[in-house]
Formats: sequence, structure tokens, C-alpha cells
Amino acid sequence: MENKTLTEKVDILLESDNLNNETYSKIFKLVDEAPESSERDGLLAMIYHDGMGVPQDLEKSFEYAEKAAFDGGDPLGYYILGFMCDNIETPDQNSGGPRQKYDHYDAERFYEICAKKESKWKIPACNWLGDYYMNSARGGDPEIGLEYYEEIANQDAEAAGKLSDYYWNWVIPDNTTDDGLNRKLFKWTKIAAELDPEVYSFSLGWLYADGIGCRKSFWLAMKYFSEAFFNGDWRGATSIANILELHLEKQNEISEQEKSDCKEMITSLRKKAKEMKENSDAYEQDGAIEED
Repeated sequence: MENKTLTEKVDILLESDNLNNETYSKIFKLVDEAPESSERDGLLAMIYHDGMGVPQDLEKSFEYAEKAAFDGGDPLGYYILGFMCDNIETPDQNSGGPRQKYDHYDAERFYEICAKKESKWKIPACNWLGDYYMNSARGGDPEIGLEYYEEIANQDAEAAGKLSDYYWNWVIPDNTTDDGLNRKLFKWTKIAAELDPEVYSFSLGWLYADGIGCRKSFWLAMKYFSEAFFNGDWRGATSIANILELHLEKQNEISEQEKSDCKEMITSLRKKAKEMKENSDAYEQDGAIEED
């Protein structure tokens, strides 16, 4: 680990299979004994905020975050300041009073600074800002929100999924013929499916099946519906069965045996889809009961 940055060394420990109190103590020791730097201050802000190897101390976290951000321009320092302002964790917010140094409105400012810096913290900062501007009760400017998602969506499944969902809600319910919207829906759904196939393969299959934002393709629709099915999405199985039925209706040159085999596969797929849906509904119902 000699040639790695302090942050990279911490990440290796955080990704350990044995993430326990002993590992957190190693992280604290590693950072605490590192030479003075804004990177070190930012990491100490995170450590004290989350209580990693030390008791949680929001005041110390705040002090280190300010030092990291204002003395060295550290992106993690700005990110933690934004997080603490948003969650009413700064010392002034906790004590109350009319003359606070920062309040929840400052979260936007700190996240915006973080989002302009190339670091691992840019992704969560952009996602927060995207959510903030998409919320009519907060930022209230969807165009800016979309820009923040787009800034990171090629490498972040969460942002790509939010863009896919946004355009899906514009395009699918109204069957819009707006080519611009259709192409954006296809673009971000394709990226989302590449980054998060378990969630977005079915949506991409739908777009290929109907030719929305792309050229209609039976084979690509089948590919992504199959991917969805193998990832546990019952809708994938249903969609494969539907496509096979349509395909079977148009085939006049196949043998009776081939027709029989295809019908048997369709029946099997519908049965499997029903079982998967029932299991999915039961799982969601159990989760809702536990939350109550």
C-alpha cells in the first residue's frame, strides 16, 4: 500500500471482509498518525462523524471538516459540511439561537463546491443536488437537477436510474411521439441497464420491443427480457412469453412439433412468472409489515 493515497488506504480497510471494531481502530490510527494535510483532516471529520474507532463527536467532526475545506479545499471536508448542515448537525444548529454560523440552507452551497471537485465525493454530492433541485419544495428547478444527474450518470447507476425514471414518466404514460424525449429515455435506460441490470434490463427490453428511442428489435428485446428474468424479475418471463406468442402467430413454416415445443415453453414461462410474482408480492408485504 506504499504508493496509495491516504484515502485509498482507508478505502481498502473499509472494503475488508472483516469490518469490525478492530478494523475501525486501525483506520483511526492510520489517519491520526498520518502527516498533516487537508486530506487527513477530511478523513478525521468522517471518522469522528461516524464514530469509526473513536466515540462519535460531531463538534470535532465539524472542526476538522471546516479545516479540511477552508484551509485546503478538500472535497470530503465540503461534503461533510453539506451533510451536517442538511441534517441539522452543526454545533450552532444543535444549540439553536437566532445567529447561527450555518443552517440547512448552506448544505446546497457546500455540496455545490464538492460537486465541482474531481473526487469520489462528487457522485454523492451530485446525487444530493439532483434530488434537491428535482424537489419542488426545495430547489424547485428540474432542469438543474437533471444536469447534476447527467454529470455523473455514465459512471453511477443511481443517477442513471433517476434519469431513466424521469423520462419514463414523461414518455410511457402518454405514449409521446416526441423523438427528443424518446431518445433521452432510451439513452439513460441503456446506461442504467448496463450499470444496474437487475433493475433496468426489463425497461430496456420494453424500449427495444416497442422501438421507443431506438430501432425495434425482437432479438434485443428478448435479450434484455431474458436478462431481467434471470435476475429475478417476473415481468421478464411474462414478456418473453408474450413475444413468443406473437412470433408463433406469424410463423407458418414451422413443424407441429416446433409449435408444440414453443407452446410448452410459453406455458412454463407464464407459470414461472406467476410463482415469481407471488413470491415478490409476499416479500414486499412482509417488508411492509416489519416497517409498521
